Amino acid sequence: MKQTILSAVFSFLILGFNSCKKAEVEKTGDCSYVDNPTPTHPKGAAMQAIIDKYIKKGLPGISLMVTNADGSWVGVGGYSSLEDQIKFKPCHISKAASITKFMVGTLVFKLMEDSVNSHLGYNDLEKPLSTWIDKKILDKIENGSEATLRQCMNHSSGIYDIIIDSDFYLGVLNDPNKRWTQEELLKFVYGKKAAFKTGDTSGYSNTNTLLISMVIEKATGRAHGELLREKIWTPLGMNDTYYQGREDLPAYVAQGYYDLYNKKQLTNVSNIIPGSGNGYGGVFSNVYDCQKFIEGVLVKKTVLSDKSLGYMLVYGPPDEVNNYGLGIMKKFTDRGLNFGLGHSGRDLGYSADLFYFPEKQFYTNFFVNYGTDSDSFLKQTFKDFENEVMDEMLR
Repeated sequence: MKQTILSAVFSFLILGFNSCKKAEVEKTGDCSYVDNPTPTHPKGAAMQAIIDKYIKKGLPGISLMVTNADGSWVGVGGYSSLEDQIKFKPCHISKAASITKFMVGTLVFKLMEDSVNSHLGYNDLEKPLSTWIDKKILDKIENGSEATLRQCMNHSSGIYDIIIDSDFYLGVLNDPNKRWTQEELLKFVYGKKAAFKTGDTSGYSNTNTLLISMVIEKATGRAHGELLREKIWTPLGMNDTYYQGREDLPAYVAQGYYDLYNKKQLTNVSNIIPGSGNGYGGVFSNVYDCQKFIEGVLVKKTVLSDKSLGYMLVYGPPDEVNNYGLGIMKKFTDRGLNFGLGHSGRDLGYSADLFYFPEKQFYTNFFVNYGTDSDSFLKQTFKDFENEVMDEMLR
């Protein structure tokens, strides 16, 4: 989100919160704690000290899992609900935000491996979106008729990013718990100027994955959320993973916070929901389930075939900070060979990371129930936390 968007959020907050609909994220309840897999992990004490340090610096709650050759370690700090003083537990689920894109990208390849039944194959990566999506829709989107499935998956389509649109946020705030359809959301993209000519470069756009979700549903005749559960979450035993906007959330969801008024005060923004359940965001999960996902995809390689991973890990031109494969992100490239593969997640009230670092063969995943997608007094604090976790794992 841009700062101008947050100004709109601030201006229309009361209007949004006056919605009569039931809140998606209700009061946070308790959950069943799962034991720390390796309580004596060599990195455990140092990692817990990092968590405690950044809770003292103002982050409301943190759940962190790290894994290397010594095993896995889980640590927590702070609160999943500041209002009710409920301590953050590893079993509490939180918003994974754009990690959803990693899961949707994985689903695309999972379906391509079963092309006879899914009607999607590897050759479809080079086909235009018009193969599946109505021309009447695509003609209203600059670059929509030219962009291919591959270009949407590696963010080289140039298509306008819905998340930077102020009218979109006003629509969300007028009906904060609305379960949007893809076509309803695309109305905020119609007629908007593309960021660049299709294929010229890379530029992150949430609209890309929204369109991918439509491709999946048109090709298969199935809801993409149902396919995520059937093809990925259930086989991996991800029983604490949910898709906001397409299914109800359980009673042990962490609340999400942001310095909404720019007064160094945390406001609960859990129920300002920006179109969740449409490919680009909406997954809620916890560190245990996210561990199962990244381990299955990139470490044990039980989810996708080698052929699919080969396609996924072909990168387009980098943008300012990241390289994009097909549904996956190469991040922290300023660290040279110590880059991470996976995806980050940023939302108004939540942040998350899920990365595998192939050079040193470790992986990290964490949830912080504070939004870092725009400037605030805690944004740099969050970045420092993220970097300090990596620094410790690289020692």
